[in-house]
Amino acid sequence: MWFFINIIQVVLILVVTIVSSVVSLFTPLIGQSKIALWIARKIWAPALLKIVGGKVEVIHPENIDLTIPQIIVANHSSHFDIPILFAHIDYPIYFIAKKELKRIPFFGWACSAIGMVWIDRKNKGKAAQSMKDAGEQIKKGKTIITFPEGTRTKTGQINLFKRGSFALAQTTGLDIMPICIINSRPLHPPGKFRFRPAKVTVVFGEKICTADHMNKTAEQYAKYVEWQIMLMYQKYQ
Repeated sequence: MWFFINIIQVVLILVVTIVSSVVSLFTPLIGQSKIALWIARKIWAPALLKIVGGKVEVIHPENIDLTIPQIIVANHSSHFDIPILFAHIDYPIYFIAKKELKRIPFFGWACSAIGMVWIDRKNKGKAAQSMKDAGEQIKKGKTIITFPEGTRTKTGQINLFKRGSFALAQTTGLDIMPICIINSRPLHPPGKFRFRPAKVTVVFGEKICTADHMNKTAEQYAKYVEWQIMLMYQKYQ
């Protein structure tokens, strides 16, 4: 029974993604990024969550103030983390994404139209330059979200946070906004052809002032923020 339901869900997800992408790509070039971003936030993301039965509870939304440039970091356990954040952050947001996604027809094209920041994880030099470019964009007012685990956790537990986002924060002086996403994994577990309804909790943590952590190495700062998100996870799961 679930197998056939999942097939229907895949078809619906593809249709919504393709239609949203085509509309984004064929908007006038002037303002294309803004239109593509609006479609992603108001149509694509809510539709995908509706298709798979994802219901989202937001805790401490008052902690979000993206009028001040900062780096947002979140844990990552599902492909649906991106639509969840798109649909529940009332600001234009962008993600740092691996460049392989850029080649996916329609989806990758739409991500490029939106203005996602691509990173080559296989080339350390290019990856470092991508992070520097992201820092410059954040300073200019672009809100960028990173998943410092680097990939989705396969166990449901929060994996080790990598240093890149935190080295960037220390270099630029940008503060960190931690977000904890709880129970998104059942929506689509990594490596499985399965979608299940789930209630997801998104906790917006208090801003972490990077100036207070300049005495730490980037690895130590990463571990500190990882621990703060783990505390939120334990409190609200």
